[in-house]
Amino acid sequence: MQSLISDLRYSARELRKRPSFTLTAVLSLALGIGATTAVFSVIYAVLIDPFPYVASDRIMEMVLVDKAGNDRYTGFNGPQFDQLRQARSIECVVAQQGWNLTTTDGDLPEDVRSLALSTDCPNHWGIPARLGRWLVPSDAPPGQDAQPVVVLSYGFWQRYFMGDPNVVGRKIQLVHKTYEVVGVMPPRFQWGEQDLYRPLKVTHDTNIGWGVSIKLRPGITRAQANAELQPLVEQFAKQTPQYYPETFHVDLRSIVDVYARPLGPSLYLLLGAVASLLLIGCGNVSILLLARGVERQHELAIRAAVGAGRGRMIRQLLTESLAVAIAGTTLGLLFAWKGLSAIIAFLPEESFPSESVIKINVPVLLFSVGLAFATTLIFGLWPALQLSRPDIARMMQSSARRVAGSTHARRTHGAMVAIQVALTLVMLSAAGAAAKGFLSW
Repeated sequence: MQSLISDLRYSARELRKRPSFTLTAVLSLALGIGATTAVFSVIYAVLIDPFPYVASDRIMEMVLVDKAGNDRYTGFNGPQFDQLRQARSIECVVAQQGWNLTTTDGDLPEDVRSLALSTDCPNHWGIPARLGRWLVPSDAPPGQDAQPVVVLSYGFWQRYFMGDPNVVGRKIQLVHKTYEVVGVMPPRFQWGEQDLYRPLKVTHDTNIGWGVSIKLRPGITRAQANAELQPLVEQFAKQTPQYYPETFHVDLRSIVDVYARPLGPSLYLLLGAVASLLLIGCGNVSILLLARGVERQHELAIRAAVGAGRGRMIRQLLTESLAVAIAGTTLGLLFAWKGLSAIIAFLPEESFPSESVIKINVPVLLFSVGLAFATTLIFGLWPALQLSRPDIARMMQSSARRVAGSTHARRTHGAMVAIQVALTLVMLSAAGAAAKGFLSW
């Protein structure tokens, strides 16, 4: 333990004596780790895991593309809704209608975003309530009025009821009508970005239309569903032509395609830029360690002459490399945290799903840190193994403090520097092109 502390103290002194080397190596690692972790964390949250819903890739929106290629949306009345539910390619359909309500049981009225949903498909999203339950068919029996019950979003529960764990069973008055709270949804359930959800009474009044959310059956492709729904929706268009374009084709689009993937190309461009930065950083550190190892031949020769063992010198050099890796990783964590906030602030408002939880992605952080540690330890070990058995007689007789070293060392050092310069130029060009593409998005 005492020898380890001694090694750490000596390493700190050596790194302070060479501030240019230390700052360059630490910043190279920190920038690569921080930028890569921050960008991939955004990509994971927005593109890989944007929604918490079960089989979110099968939850569809129906778009009608007219003759000019423009997207059109329409609603469906009660009879049409019933026919949609009978389609073989559809697992379930939820009718929905948004309506802002006002609380009337407090000192000050509050505007509340409300979404009324048909209740015959409670597993449409596959998300259980955090407290209580979700809406069920008995909340809106066929032919009867919907029950006065509501399910709260997590945010509204926290804001209006102060996160009361006994909120289930409490009452809330909306436009002078009393509703009973039957459930609270978890934080990531933000369907429609609503404050609360109510049961919807689906009537057969042909003058009332609702939006729909469609979930395809497992194994059914979008093309198959489009082909089945096209004649059905054309029949609807004949019934209510005022709500449909003259010519159109049905195009089902998953919520992932609509709300998450449009940002994908830009984020992948940015990932390419920062991944190049990480590779450049690791490459720079490897060259710095190799060059520094050659520079220390005279020091190693003296230590060997006074009796320092090979293992002792290897341990000392690895301790210094480890110190660089730890410092770079620590600073990289700070850069990742700050960089993540900067990227989120830079992204256009509402450009990604509100359900996305953007936070530091631990696996990619561990990968970046592991790559940094591997680079510093491997390239710290290589010169340690080569130089811990120096030619003492030659080193002591020559002006060993010069970086020259042996002819082989000079050639190796020159070749590595040339390779690193070429690699850095290539990586910087790629990073610059990727960053330019992202900024022009």
